[in-house]
Amino acid sequence: EQKTPQLGYITVIPTVKALQGEHTIELQSTQLKSGVECGWWLCQHTTTQTATLEKQVNMEVAAIRALRSRSQASAAAENDSDSKSTEDDADLAKAMQVIHRRTLEGFVTWCNYVSSATIGSLCRKGLDMATLRDMSAQVMENSTRPPDRLFVEALVLRVMESVGEQMLQCPERLSYLLFHTYQEAGGLWDLGPTNFTIDMDKLHDGLVQMNLHTNPYTRYKMPNGKHELGLNFDDINESGIQCRKNVTKTFKEPASMMVVVDFLLCYRIPIMLKLYCLTLSGYIYLGSHQGDDITTTHNGTFLAPKWLRINFLQYVA
Repeated sequence: EQKTPQLGYITVIPTVKALQGEHTIELQSTQLKSGVECGWWLCQHTTTQTATLEKQVNMEVAAIRALRSRSQASAAAENDSDSKSTEDDADLAKAMQVIHRRTLEGFVTWCNYVSSATIGSLCRKGLDMATLRDMSAQVMENSTRPPDRLFVEALVLRVMESVGEQMLQCPERLSYLLFHTYQEAGGLWDLGPTNFTIDMDKLHDGLVQMNLHTNPYTRYKMPNGKHELGLNFDDINESGIQCRKNVTKTFKEPASMMVVVDFLLCYRIPIMLKLYCLTLSGYIYLGSHQGDDITTTHNGTFLAPKWLRINFLQYVA
């Protein structure tokens, strides 16, 4: 039986007037019982993340002003009230640009990686590469965009991380969902007051399956009727990299003797380095005069080996 999704929304109202743009964030979920409950949870997460994000912006403003004060040659300019008002607006805008880029740097990395995917990739079939590159550019070149728009875009990711809880361990999956959230809201352009919708069911996709079954070596009948291997956070994260609409098993853990093979393949370089060091140690010992006369004496020098040292080199070659 398919449940009807419940909806709750909140208007983003920071304390700083320049960051207020009448933008709204909406939470959609079939896990919660009513729209009131959706709104309550969304309000708690959004209020907390708004306050935290504002503190970061204010700290960045303070850092910008400190750098400017240090470089000023005259203190008289600081006393000009008109100049001070103009500087305050410019400082806030610059600080918001820095925080916006810093918050969404992981999203930019995901966009750049996915936009360069090969032709056979799932990302090529489900996503527009030009849109991905454009969103990346909108984040990195955000100096002409209003501070209120930058604030709410950064806040949406923070709220998704807060509501998603353990999904913080899967940044690529979060970036995939964030891309669709932005796209449904009209993209990263200044369109006036905008509504951003967060789908809690998609955000928790994978966590529900992990709660039911986590053993990657046995199959278990899941609510969708399929017998599936247990998921882990790597599978959820990889689903975001592969641009999969739904979270699925992406990696089959090795079993039996394949564990040994996998171990050797993963650690072949340090193993070889240890073997080379052991070989060098044995070669040095044969000419060290630290053992009996036959074993460690009369075997030549390091660069001119004789007897046992020559045999040793032939054995390990």
